[in-house]
Amino acid sequence: MTRAVVARFTLVLGGLLVGLLGAEGVARVVRPAGHADLLFDSPEASPRDLYVIDPELVLVPRPGFEDTIRTQDYEVPLAFDAEGVRVPPGSPAASGGRESWIAAGDSFTLAVQVPLAETFAARVSARLGVPVHNLGVDGYSTWQASRRAARLSREREVTGVLLTFFLGNDLQDNERFPHILRTVEGRPAGAAIPRPPVPLWQSVLLRTSAVYAHLRVWYRARTLRAGTDPARQRWQEELAIFSEDGAQALGRLLPATRRALAEARRETQQRGQRLVVALAPPAFVVHPERLASTFEVVGLDPARARPDAPRDALVHELEGLDIASCDLTPALRTASASGERLYFTYDGHWTDAGHAVVAEAMADCIEETAP
Repeated sequence: MTRAVVARFTLVLGGLLVGLLGAEGVARVVRPAGHADLLFDSPEASPRDLYVIDPELVLVPRPGFEDTIRTQDYEVPLAFDAEGVRVPPGSPAASGGRESWIAAGDSFTLAVQVPLAETFAARVSARLGVPVHNLGVDGYSTWQASRRAARLSREREVTGVLLTFFLGNDLQDNERFPHILRTVEGRPAGAAIPRPPVPLWQSVLLRTSAVYAHLRVWYRARTLRAGTDPARQRWQEELAIFSEDGAQALGRLLPATRRALAEARRETQQRGQRLVVALAPPAFVVHPERLASTFEVVGLDPARARPDAPRDALVHELEGLDIASCDLTPALRTASASGERLYFTYDGHWTDAGHAVVAEAMADCIEETAP
């Protein structure tokens, strides 16, 4: 190969690299569509061995797990103690104590998107001056969250349970839980949760490339609109309850949640604990600019949106069950109106600013509902 050819090849390669870097820079500035958090699928970037099978709860964090979670939006260390409580990396869990609380719920409670000290559980703990054990698990229903809280209560002295209810899909999760539980029947406790492999190149791009993130969201939106994405029906059903057309579906989902909440109330009352249920809205309820594209991409009409319908229904159920509730939507909307970034772009969970707002609202609720 002559020097001229090498030089030309080097120039071409350098041009490509400069072009790619330029494209990455532009992609990081250009704001993606409001449905990006729905379509990017951040969980694909999570560690493969984070969870193990539990015959009663389907899955629990692997005892002693420690790793770093990396996606487009964040890079966060994650660690659990022997009981699956989230703890600082390399540190033991704090002692339960006479006045300790449990934060139970799904991924909004676990909050792998932010360091432990920035989660609402840690912030509530700091404000109230009591330990708050983070028992969140990705994908948990109310059934699983409350039963896991009951399990930990047998090991530590706990005076209260702060149960986060994600309005985005907990209603569906509560109805599906008995069916999901059957999928682990006969499987040994502690066995790895089977997950399809993610190619190395895709795993790297998920964590590092803004261009890939834009392309991934664009392609997924295209397949959804074309009706060729199998997730379209599930997402449409989940989002429909936030519209006028989903009123009947919302009504059909409520009985399973009512039973799950009644069980949580009964269990906490038997243990002499307080129960406060915090209602967590999805991003498009708080940031209205996300609503139209989120609805349209799954085939729903934004003009028929009723974003507060699930929240109103849950408030009614909690009042009927005499369970103290904490509506997080007003505080989040107020903060959003002032320009705060409360939800991540490619991950529909709270940022550190979102956790700060939520923690203040939760702490206020705990204090206001104290006997």
